[in-house]
Amino acid sequence: MAHRKDEPRIQTEAQSAPKPEGGAPPTPEERIAKLEEELRLKTEEASTNRDLYLRAVADAENFRKRLQKDKGDAIRFANETLLRDLLHVVDNLELAIEHAELGGNGKSVREGVELTLRLFRDVLERYGVKELSDPTGAAFDPSTQEAAEVQTHHELAPNTVIRQQIKGYRYNDRLLRPARVVVAGSPSPSDAEPGGDENGPIQ
Repeated sequence: MAHRKDEPRIQTEAQSAPKPEGGAPPTPEERIAKLEEELRLKTEEASTNRDLYLRAVADAENFRKRLQKDKGDAIRFANETLLRDLLHVVDNLELAIEHAELGGNGKSVREGVELTLRLFRDVLERYGVKELSDPTGAAFDPSTQEAAEVQTHHELAPNTVIRQQIKGYRYNDRLLRPARVVVAGSPSPSDAEPGGDENGPIQ
C-alpha cells in the first residue's frame, strides 16, 4: 500500500519539471520559408555585385578609350609648338624672296638669308638640337660621323677627317644626324714606290 501512495507523487514531480528552453523545433514549412528568405537575400546581393562589376568594367573601358584618344592627340599635335616657331623662318624666307624680286641687291638678300639662318638655328637650339663641332683634322669617330668618302692624303695620318661635307646634330642626349666627312686612307702601294710623285694631287 505504501508503494501506491508514492506513485502519484512521482508523476506530479515529472509533470512539474521545467521544459527545455527554445520551445518546439521549427516545422518543415518554417525551415523552408527561412531558406527561401536567405536565398532571396543572397540573390539580391549577387545581383548588386554583378551590377557593380559591370559598372567597373565599363568605367575601365571608357578610361582606356580616353587614354588612347589623349595619346593619339599628343602624338598628332606633339610638334605643334615647333611648327609654329618654324613659321617665322618661312616668313623671313618669303620676305627675302620678295625683296629679291623687287630688285634688291645681292648684299641685302644675303643679309636676309643669314638672318633667317640665325633665326632657324635659334629655334633648333631652343628645342634641344645642337650642332656638332667640326671634326676636320681630328680622328674619325664612327659614333658621331659617317664616312662619305675615303681619300689618300700624304700629310694626314690614316683615319683622320680631311673635311666635313654635312654637319652633324645632336638632339638632347641622342645623335640626331651624324656628320658626313671625308676620311684620309692609307697610301696605296703605288704611292710608296721610288720615284713616285709624293706631292701629287689628292684623289
